[in-house]
Amino acid sequence: MKTPIFIFTAFLVSINVHATDLKISKPILYTDDGQSYAVLNLSWDNAWHNQINNDAVWIFFKFLKGTRGYNHVKVNTNNHLVVSNHTDTKLELGIEVPNDRLGLYIFPKENFRGHVNVTLKIFLDTESLKDINTRTSNFTAYAIEMVKIPNGAFVLGDSDPSALKFGSVYKSDSNGNYDGLFKVTDEKQSITIAPTKGNLYYQAPEGYEGDQNGVIPPAFPKGVQGFYIMKYEPTEGQYVDFLNSLNEYQSQNRANFGGKSYYSERGSITIKNGKYMTDNNYKPCNHMSWDDAMAFADWSCLRPMTELEFTKASRGPVQNPLGIDFPWGSNSKDQLQRMVADSGNLEMLNGMSEAELTTKNKALFGASYYWVMDLSGSLWERVVTIGDDKGRSFIGTHGDGNLSNYGFATNEDWPKGIEETGGYGFRGGGFYGYGRDYHDFNPYSPISYRPYGGWSGGNRTNAYGARFVRTSN
Repeated sequence: MKTPIFIFTAFLVSINVHATDLKISKPILYTDDGQSYAVLNLSWDNAWHNQINNDAVWIFFKFLKGTRGYNHVKVNTNNHLVVSNHTDTKLELGIEVPNDRLGLYIFPKENFRGHVNVTLKIFLDTESLKDINTRTSNFTAYAIEMVKIPNGAFVLGDSDPSALKFGSVYKSDSNGNYDGLFKVTDEKQSITIAPTKGNLYYQAPEGYEGDQNGVIPPAFPKGVQGFYIMKYEPTEGQYVDFLNSLNEYQSQNRANFGGKSYYSERGSITIKNGKYMTDNNYKPCNHMSWDDAMAFADWSCLRPMTELEFTKASRGPVQNPLGIDFPWGSNSKDQLQRMVADSGNLEMLNGMSEAELTTKNKALFGASYYWVMDLSGSLWERVVTIGDDKGRSFIGTHGDGNLSNYGFATNEDWPKGIEETGGYGFRGGGFYGYGRDYHDFNPYSPISYRPYGGWSGGNRTNAYGARFVRTSN
């Protein structure tokens, strides 16, 4: 892989405002009349619900068993309650349980913008508890902030011809040339990649864009069906929680701080007395390999996103996008204020809070159409590629919360990074550090650019991260 280079000559002077300050308390487990339930407190800042933008929090539970790892706990389908609403409004909250019952979402049900602080009563699946000694296990709840991407068609590609040299896809004419943007209208449609009229195609000048053929089958997640996506990339705090839940063998493979350059390249996870920790809980977690990322996705009952879902989450339903458009809707980086500070945290140069984010000023925050943050300019987004057979074979299964004995994801349709035989690629650009030259696609990459969209190499670096999704019921 060619090393993208770019240059920053100024150091950030900014106010570090944690985006959401998402907090979940240690749950208390109760058993009453044969039913088990957890009581916990959940709070986060900058929640929102409007006609376009809807956030939610994904909650899941585990019993930690020290060096022996954990057991994942399912939830019941219904009867969950908001016991107390500590928010200073008459906010009505919704609770949604997916069909597999591996966790649940909580979200504002009506127009809302602000702080959420509630006590919840969550009923648990008794079958999940039958083999657990609740007196010797540490019952724990985890929370990840998500954004809901609704059902709907969208377009792939770029109207600017210069995007073709970076692997941008397009609708082909009868000679394999650009003939407009490609519309994705049906989740179950079969999409042929070929240089023939009406089909999807792309150029591969560097060889990292993909094999330029094949069929994207009906089962491949395309983004027309609604899904939830992480609002932010996984943080070091979340990754530390993940590591601390694993058994000895699993954590040996998933500890991502073994490289010689880790601490000089914005990494700050350490281990002391057998416990992983970080001083930068809100910093995007870099130095993640594909297998690290997939293990986290499986553990949290999410899944990797596809290249097509990346585009939908970035651009939304816009049918006539600007040429060379970024996720924030413009074709310029000039207004962007959210950048990587020396600490590795994402900070606003002008000190603005995310409470001030609007559709009109989203270019300042680097927020997408749906207000998904940092899809360009922070860490490379790893995605399931359309550029080879392994990627195109992906059918979108979700993690079940359980890893292999050695800390690997167990979904058969997910690409395996340790094999480096294909299945995934990179989108969105990544920040490698200050004092390096800007590149056409780094650290801020336009939505359609996919110079490494079909390249599955690379292990752990300071610019590699991940982000995960979950298909809506």
